[in-house]
Amino acid sequence: MRPTRRFLAAAAALTLAAAPARAGFETLDVGTTGAQFLELGAGARAEGMGGAYGAVVDDADSIYWNPAGLARIQGHSASFMAETLPAGINYEYMGYGQSLGKMGAFGAGIQYLTQPGIDQTDVSGTPTGSTFHPSDLAASVGYGYMVHNEDLGIFDGASFGATVKYVQSTITRTADTFALDVGFVSAPFSVFDRDVRLSYGAQNLGGQLKFQAASDPLPQNLRFGTSMGLTDDWLLALDLDEPVNNQPYAALGTEYRIDFDGGQFALRGGLNSRSIGQAGSFDGLTLGLGAKFHDIGFDYAFAPLGVLGMTNYLSLNYSF
Repeated sequence: MRPTRRFLAAAAALTLAAAPARAGFETLDVGTTGAQFLELGAGARAEGMGGAYGAVVDDADSIYWNPAGLARIQGHSASFMAETLPAGINYEYMGYGQSLGKMGAFGAGIQYLTQPGIDQTDVSGTPTGSTFHPSDLAASVGYGYMVHNEDLGIFDGASFGATVKYVQSTITRTADTFALDVGFVSAPFSVFDRDVRLSYGAQNLGGQLKFQAASDPLPQNLRFGTSMGLTDDWLLALDLDEPVNNQPYAALGTEYRIDFDGGQFALRGGLNSRSIGQAGSFDGLTLGLGAKFHDIGFDYAFAPLGVLGMTNYLSLNYSF
């Protein structure tokens, strides 16, 4: 068996190995997982499209959304995102991806969440005079590979990827564990003369955070996605997610790009059914803007949270 075929067989086996996780996804599991910060996303571009990014991935944010997207990076890609959440909570993401030519692509990412100090109390609710500062961290390393073999038919041009992540959560004590993400993105194929891609990903497989005697599983998620180029400048994407700790939900997003000499502007919108009905009349809706000048890009997105206010996302991207 040639090396490409061996790799394809191994990657397909790894991707399909995530499928049995579906058997444990039940409605009764709502709210039973830890490390909820792992669901917060990465990149204002993706957030502006409502999180419909599984089949769109082609930059450093692939390390979060779908590691198969690493193989679509041209050269080097770096990104930084800062998100403001209600109650003074801050969340940051940093990602990096690099093409290795015929050897595939490498990526790394860090997610970090901090919360304001909380007064500590004893079992009777009496303040102890101490303050603790909860925080969460995930550090990821990933690899992606694009298949180039005309003998493989529809798999020619398809990408596979995997990410290993270290997860740490601190309340008054610290717990840590490891997890695995796997992903697939198809080569583009024509539907009504439009380029379409399909994707699959499984996130946060394995691992539990154990604080003293209690253990919390990680928020596993299965994501099926598709994207379609309606025109050369207009992109439509859809993701169907099935998290272990909640009901399945859909994310629909679009992006329209306007090219100009030396750069590009982008308008984005999205709708995520996970948030509908939770906080206000506009929850679930996201809007975003982007601008790219040569190798540097800036993206902004926001999502109304009703009575809770608004979540803002700001990203800086650099391709070289």
